[in-house]
Amino acid sequence: MTTVEPKSNCRALAGAIFLAVGVALSGCTIKLISNYDETTDKTVTALQKKTEGHLVALEAVEGLPECRYEKHKQFYDEAKVDVSAIAVRAAAISKNEITTEQTVLLSSSLGSLEKLHKIACLPKEQISILRTQFNSSFTAILKLELAKRRGE
Repeated sequence: MTTVEPKSNCRALAGAIFLAVGVALSGCTIKLISNYDETTDKTVTALQKKTEGHLVALEAVEGLPECRYEKHKQFYDEAKVDVSAIAVRAAAISKNEITTEQTVLLSSSLGSLEKLHKIACLPKEQISILRTQFNSSFTAILKLELAKRRGE
């Protein structure tokens, strides 16, 4: 009769459990964030281009009567619609809270820009600072979407 030492049984049992857990976990993935959304990517990129175009236009008319808010109201109206559409879409996607929060911040920044512009025309120095801030917001949203696409 062969006897098996208790240490061997424990090692074999531990190895079997390890193997079983490994096999079970390899088929399971935990998803903590939403999948990549091409529509969000494209819409945010389009809004960034529109915003940049607006800032370039404001720089071109600095000091002229054409710099007044009333001459640029259409941009603000369109941008509000665009950011609202992005926000609604982001909120509708499960596990997409980060993008939703970033979109709320972007909306707030656009609102602040509009308020500043209603007060007075913006000098180039201020536009440069605003451009950096807006590009940071757009970049944050797009980096997250692109990371989702890569599966990071």
